[in-house]
Amino acid sequence: MKLKIILFVTFLFAIASSINSQILLIEDFNYPAGDTIGAHGWVTFSSWVNPITISSGSLTYPNYSGSGIGNSVKLLSTGQDAYKSLPNPETANDVYVAFMVRIDSAKSAGDYFLALLPSTSTTLYTARVYAKDSSGAVLFGLSKSAASGGPIVYSTTTYQYGVTYLIVLKYTFLTGSTTDDEMRLYVFTAPNLPQTEPATPTIGPVTGTASDVSDIGRIALRQGTASNAPVLILDGIKATKTWVNVVSGLSQLQTSVPEKFSLAQNYPNPFNPVTTIRFSLPISGFTTLKVYNSLGQEIQTLLTSYLSNGNYEYRFDASGLASGIYFYRLDLISNENKLFTDIKKMMLVK
Repeated sequence: MKLKIILFVTFLFAIASSINSQILLIEDFNYPAGDTIGAHGWVTFSSWVNPITISSGSLTYPNYSGSGIGNSVKLLSTGQDAYKSLPNPETANDVYVAFMVRIDSAKSAGDYFLALLPSTSTTLYTARVYAKDSSGAVLFGLSKSAASGGPIVYSTTTYQYGVTYLIVLKYTFLTGSTTDDEMRLYVFTAPNLPQTEPATPTIGPVTGTASDVSDIGRIALRQGTASNAPVLILDGIKATKTWVNVVSGLSQLQTSVPEKFSLAQNYPNPFNPVTTIRFSLPISGFTTLKVYNSLGQEIQTLLTSYLSNGNYEYRFDASGLASGIYFYRLDLISNENKLFTDIKKMMLVK
């Protein structure tokens, strides 16, 4: 009994030190309509014409964690570009970027509207995602960089205007040479959202002769040229290191900023096999959510990421666990190195 108590106390009060975030960024545009995204953590550049602004209403996609939260952004065919930095630039792991998009109009020439950037550049766009018109339908495209540094590859499937699609962009770092990194694009139509990464992407793998970027440190939204670029609504950006976290249940709730740190009791409880865990962060910081067994042994890490202040919920699927008593623990380390922690008990009954 004494050993169990020691183990329990140890995991209850140990400070979360890992910042090897599996979830790199969540952006649900949960800001007032009419604001520019430059007022909410995005860095604008390239032009002062048509700044990207928050549009009223959000896109929805069944079972996607960013669905129906906050508002969205509208990208025009020309104007200001913007990027948002990842808290920790990625240099080795796969990077997945998921988002919902609705194309309202496009040009036959096509242009890219979202891309990745190194942490110190506003010009070395890589993993460029395109949209163009094809006889009244939409084709999505992907390239490593500019057309001179590799092909722009378009989907063989056509898509509809005015329909919300879920897109997952994947960037893979490879070490065989300085020009061999690969990009893939997955385009899903509601209600499809596979829990495992499909063996065959919609587009890719795409490579090119351009030099690989040193890191992925920024996600960029681009309003291209009036003659080439699409007009679209975009929402629910989620950047992760794994496919499972792309489709994981973490979402930000559309509520006011909380005044205090809190971890709610999961519901339902007991549960089988899915339950929801809600928590509130009054300040931003590195956040971990982990599951332990009754002996205090860590069983699963649900979340380890830098999160902005707000209210969140996590849809936890315990299909791989046996019936029993478990504990879930939430830790927040603020920018000022203050620690907030709480733990609660839950029961899985199969």
